[in-house]
Amino acid sequence: MKKCEYCAKEISYHEIYCCKECEEKSQKFYDIRVKFQKLMSILNITGTLLIAFGIFATPLHDFAGPLIMAGGGLTVGILTLILPTPPVNFTEKYKIKKSVNIVRIFGIVLIVFGLASLGAGLFKIFA
Repeated sequence: MKKCEYCAKEISYHEIYCCKECEEKSQKFYDIRVKFQKLMSILNITGTLLIAFGIFATPLHDFAGPLIMAGGGLTVGILTLILPTPPVNFTEKYKIKKSVNIVRIFGIVLIVFGLASLGAGLFKIFA
């Protein structure tokens, strides 16, 4: 059986969504994705570069590296939590609802990573 594009409930082969609510939610998801695509790309790239730079800066400066990693991790984590945009292959495999939840879990992990890095940086400053 074919599955609803939003919630993955089984539907007939002549339909795309199981109900009007799923259709509206998926349309809202795609509208937000298109509207904020450039901003999200810029912030994702910046945050990822900050994490990488912080990893390489940690041996040089005890406190600067973890603080830079914290900035990158928190930036990407908060962005991912607020505006989850799963890749197309995620939405094809898991449908929109489940793939958004998976990406939000990744965002929470990144926030925890950012907070741990922040704690490590602050500990090295004050210790």
